[in-house]
Amino acid sequence: MGMQALEVIQASPDLKVIGLAAGRNWCRILEQARTLGVPKVALWDVQAAADAERNKASMKLEDLEILSGQDGVEQLASLPDAHTVLHAVPGFLGVKLLLRSLESGKRVALAGKEALVSAGDLVARYVQKAMVLPVDSEHSAVFQCMHGENPQAVDYITLTASGGAFRDLSKDELSRVTPAQALKHPTWRMGPKITVDSATLFNKTLEVMEAHYLFGLPYDKIKVVIHRESIVHSMVTFKDGSTKAQLAPPDMRLPIAYALNYPERKTSIVKDTGAFAGTLTFQEPDLERFPCLSLGYEAGQLGGTAPCVLSAADEIVVEAFLSGEVKFTEIYTILKAVLDRCQPKPATSVDVLEQEAKRAASETRKVIEKLARR
Repeated sequence: MGMQALEVIQASPDLKVIGLAAGRNWCRILEQARTLGVPKVALWDVQAAADAERNKASMKLEDLEILSGQDGVEQLASLPDAHTVLHAVPGFLGVKLLLRSLESGKRVALAGKEALVSAGDLVARYVQKAMVLPVDSEHSAVFQCMHGENPQAVDYITLTASGGAFRDLSKDELSRVTPAQALKHPTWRMGPKITVDSATLFNKTLEVMEAHYLFGLPYDKIKVVIHRESIVHSMVTFKDGSTKAQLAPPDMRLPIAYALNYPERKTSIVKDTGAFAGTLTFQEPDLERFPCLSLGYEAGQLGGTAPCVLSAADEIVVEAFLSGEVKFTEIYTILKAVLDRCQPKPATSVDVLEQEAKRAASETRKVIEKLARR
């Protein structure tokens, strides 16, 4: 996401970067800072920040200010000179950063869906003030289809899903898939967690809850269909029976550019593929083979801290799957067990969310250990 955003920015003379953040890849962020003339960078990893500080002079970046740790990244997320913050931090780690940016008055181009899912009740007032612009291709599509429309005229929205790497496998075949196979997405180029989530349809679980918070729709007005071609990114059906769809090549640089340049549309750096030709297919998701999708509706209906618990549990389960601890088909079993034990609380503060996320992580590990002993 970050690399593609920089491609968009480098092709957009009206956009200027005043800060960059990363986890631990200090060498790449220094190179990017030099290329873009960025005055500040932040590295979440303290040792990486120290390495960057020690090496910046050799890269002729003596004046570069390097911020360190979570405090440093939070400071970067609320720089006074920044107009827009692109938020692409996965997992619960992104919650504080999202709130820090919004509380400081920034417009947020949001790609880190877990932060919104976990803290939706706390973010809601900023969504209502139009301070959050979705970068996920599906929610960007809904946003574009609803632009200029009366929200009260919307009947329901339909989020499209590619179906992930295993969309054609049987239930028996799914029990034998490997992490390496799960990371081979048929359409999109994404990070490991989101690619696994796409394979289980848990990514769509998060997107259902995200859509609820972004567009204020009840869960029975948020539908999902499998659309293999990934050309239609989502649809909005209105009460008069008409449906608007947003179509585009499957390239994340398009929704990134839309969010960063909003409300203008600038010339795209994505090569024009010409008129759309061929067949577009849509089918109902198979909840027997991909039951994770149902969890988003269940957690959403529970409300409070339940979405946070489910999202935090998924982080642990995906790590366990990628390390070979659990089978692909056990991901749902574990998540369902954790959600069934959840007793949601009102999501009144970040502290409450942190406590619930830690409890969910601990509970998830216990369920994984119990499965391993069988």
